[in-house]
Order: sequence, then structure tokens, then C-alpha cells
Amino acid sequence: MFEWKKLAVVSWQLAVERELARRWPALLLLLAVSSASSAAEITWQTKFYNPAPAAADQTADLIVPLPCGGAMAFRPVEIPASGWLDDRAVELGQSDAERGYKEGRRLSHLAGAFTAANGATRRYYLGKYEVTRDQYAALMTAECPKPTIRGRLPMTGISWFDAVDLTRRYTEWLLTNAPDALPTEDHAAGFLRLPTEEEWEFAARGGLAVDAADFLAPRFPMPDGELARYAWFESSGSAEGELHPVGLLKPNPLGLHDVLGNASEVTLAPFHLDRRGRPHGQAGGFVSRGGDLFTPDSQLASAVRQEHNYFDPGTKRAKSMDSLGLRLVITAPVIVSPERLNAIKDSWTGLPTLNGDAGTDAKLALQQLHTLALQTQDDALRSRLELIQRDFESSQTALNAARARTLRALLRTGALLGKRVVNDVQRGEAIRTLGKLAEQNFEKLRQQAQGVAGSDADLAAARKLLTEKQKKWDESLREIDASLANSLSYYADLTVEVGSDYPAAELNTQLPLVEAELEAKNNAYLIAYARVFVAHLRAYQDKRAADKTSWQRDLLHIEAARNKK
Repeated sequence: MFEWKKLAVVSWQLAVERELARRWPALLLLLAVSSASSAAEITWQTKFYNPAPAAADQTADLIVPLPCGGAMAFRPVEIPASGWLDDRAVELGQSDAERGYKEGRRLSHLAGAFTAANGATRRYYLGKYEVTRDQYAALMTAECPKPTIRGRLPMTGISWFDAVDLTRRYTEWLLTNAPDALPTEDHAAGFLRLPTEEEWEFAARGGLAVDAADFLAPRFPMPDGELARYAWFESSGSAEGELHPVGLLKPNPLGLHDVLGNASEVTLAPFHLDRRGRPHGQAGGFVSRGGDLFTPDSQLASAVRQEHNYFDPGTKRAKSMDSLGLRLVITAPVIVSPERLNAIKDSWTGLPTLNGDAGTDAKLALQQLHTLALQTQDDALRSRLELIQRDFESSQTALNAARARTLRALLRTGALLGKRVVNDVQRGEAIRTLGKLAEQNFEKLRQQAQGVAGSDADLAAARKLLTEKQKKWDESLREIDASLANSLSYYADLTVEVGSDYPAAELNTQLPLVEAELEAKNNAYLIAYARVFVAHLRAYQDKRAADKTSWQRDLLHIEAARNKK
């Protein structure tokens, strides 16, 4: 009888919904939208999901809602890219021989998932903080947590499988209740997952916000000096054996908190040993990164990685640890549309071709190899020729990537040299202006002293002092003029050499990437110099003449235009 009543109620509800849909479809849509909006509304206080909001001069945090009125904060990690198959070569690991078997230096490659508004960079989003207990409970438990400071502790004691399931539940909840909160790529919504080791380490080191030397250092730059201001580690002056709420310490240059220490963080792919620069073939357990509250300060570094068995033989269950937590990443599929697939195919087809005459010769050689492989009747010979062709293509692709990196470095150097020319001119003008003011002040003093008894001795002392200063100023001017001549000469040499070696098409491709790199490193003031340098390269390519006078005038115009604003 009870089951019959339940069926009757359900049937009645369905009938009511059908009638509402027939008479007032707009009302049902409004109710559905209102329900989803309510589910995605953020009601937690900011301190419980973003205790250290981004400063006004930083890229804004991405705030993504959670069930129960919660939210999670993410930081963008940008990587320059001009084509769909562009990626960035990144050197990871460390040179410590004791740990080289698992953390040795290795070259990897990384690309972003979402195209930035400027079109010259792509990005992924990494959790600004470790996932907290309250955030985990909002997604994985039946009852909503009441946010507290204790609930801001990193969530630990979960397995790798729990972490993966969290990303599934979070993505499904967002797609249902707040789809607009997820970034999109070509109308395809992003999704959450655990970060790869490359994504994690690139961001932990500071990404493009630090220079190459700081990127390769054991830890990201810490202007305040003390590690304890940035990480919780094993020490009576730091963690003291206890986890701490996220966001209490200073962030790394990308704005990520607790990326070293506190809870170690689960990553996506299985563990591999290092085989002198490449992963060994055996895939093992899962990997945690960043060290934890039990890691000594001497061992806390961006390259630290630890293997864990997916399962605990003692408990016979998936392995979990009280010091093991997680940080999430938002990314997107690679092939997001048929149009994107076609663009990727076109990019891939163009990869083996080198630039200039060498590229023409290489392309011809590849075509000949391909033709020989098709024409030969010897299967073994065909296989060898196809293998040679693949190796040749791979080598050319690597050469293209190296050539592009070199050009970007040269464009940055050109911008720096251009700024140096302007600095030398400004220094010279400042000293000349100072000398003129000193002469004018002495002349005023001389006029005021006319007819004043006893003023001759004071005037003589003032003239002597002025003469000594003028002597030093003249010496400085000679040094500045020599420096200016050298700077302008180096600038001209670089313009001629780069303009001869790199065609305009390559300049046009790499300039937006250089601008994005300069922006990411807080050197946006050099962008105008990079643009003028490229303009001079094109002018040289058109006229095959070096005009240092007009080049200097163009460089000085940058500062003049900036001062007018």
C-alpha cells in the first residue's frame, strides 16, 4: 500500500510539472535559474576562502563557488604562446646528487589551457591555497560545515582516490549549479583535476614572475629573507609539529600560499625515477610535492618529490596520511572544437619546417626521404627511412623551438640596450643641467656681492668650489658619453645582426610573446622599447642601412611620450 501511495504522489508531481511547462514555460525556466543561482551564492566570509586577496597591482584572483555558500580561490599561471602547439621549455628538478635519482635536472615542456585576452599567452589556474577542511566538507559531506578558523586547516588524511573524486564532484557541481564560474576555451567549459608535476613545480618556482636564475634556485625568491615567513616546516620556530590554517604566511611570486611546507600536495601522474634527464620507464605510486610540516628547512625545496604507494598493506585500504593534502588546478580539454582541431593539424604540419634557406633545404630533404620511403619495395628499408624521417622532423622541431627562444632573448636584449641608451642620455642631460644651474647660482651670488665689503674672499672660495665640481662633472660626462657611444654601438650591432638573421614574419610572431613575458615579470616599461627595437629591425631589413641617429631619436621619444602622460 505504501509503495502505491508513493507512486501516486510521484505521478501527481509529474502531471503538475507537465501542466506548468505547458502554461508557463518561462516561469519554470526562471525558477530553475533562481535555484541554480541560489545554490552558487557565496555566503562565507572572505577570510574563510581567500584570507589574503590579491593586491590592486596583481592579476585578480579567480573565485569559484562551492556548495553551502563556500568558495575557492585560484591564481592564473601564464605561459606565452603564439600557436596551438607552442609550449615553453622548463628546466625542473635540482642538481643535488644525493636526490638525483628522483629529482635530477630534466627538461620538460608546459602550455596553458585558456587563451588570455591579449592572445599572446595561455594560462591554467592553480589553487591559491591548499584545499581546506571546510571546503572539502562542503563538497563531500551531507551536512554543510559552519566555516571556522579551524576549518581553514588544510584537508589531510585523504587518499589519492579521494582527491580525484573531489575534483569530479566539484566539476559536476559547478557544471550543474554555476557553469559560468568556470573559465572557458572556445566555448568549452574548464574542469578541475589534480595538477601535473610540471604544472605544480613551474608555479611553485614562480613561473614567469621570476627571472631564469631565480627560477632555477632551490626555492622561490623570498625578499623578507626568512623561510619561516613563507613556509611551515619542522622547527620549534615554525610548524612545531602542527598543521596551520592556510594563508597565514607570505605567498610566492605568483601569489600562491603554503606551496612549500604545511601539507604536502598530491599530483596527478604516477612516480617515475630520473634516468639522467628523462623519466625512467617504470610507472610507480603517486607523487606528493612541496614537503610538509615534518620536512626540515634544509630539505624544503621546489624540486622535492616523494613517492607513495596507492594502497596501505597494513590497513588493506587506499593510503592516506595526516600530512598529505591537495591543491586543485582548473584546465580545459586540448581539442575543444572541430575548428581547433583543424588549427592544431595545420600547426603540426608546419612544425618540421625550418626558417630561411636552411628551412628550404631541410624541407626538400624531408620530401625526398618521404618519396624514397614510398617508392622502395624493400619493407625493411622503408621502415628505416620512415624512422630517419621521424628523427629528422623531431630534430627540426627542436631547432625551431631553440631558434624561437633565442629570438625572444634577443628582443629582450634589444629592449634593454634601448633603455640603456636613453638612461645614458638622461644622465648626461642631468649633469649638464646641474652645471648650468651652478653657474647661474654663482652669477647671482657675484651680482649680489657687488659693492659688499669683504665679499671677494667668499666669491673666490665659491669659484674654487664650483671649479672643483665642474671638473668632476666633466669627468662624469666623458664617462657617460663613452658609455652612450658603446650602448648605441651595441644596439646598432644587434639590430643589424638580428635583422639579417630573422625575417619579419618571425619578429611578428615572437614580439607578442616577449611583451607577455615582460608584463609577467613586472617589466612592462620595456614593452615600448621592444616594439621600437622591432620597428628598427624592420627598417633595417627594408633599407639595409643603419641609422643610429634616428634610432636614438626614436628611443628618446619613448620617454618623452611617457612624460607627457
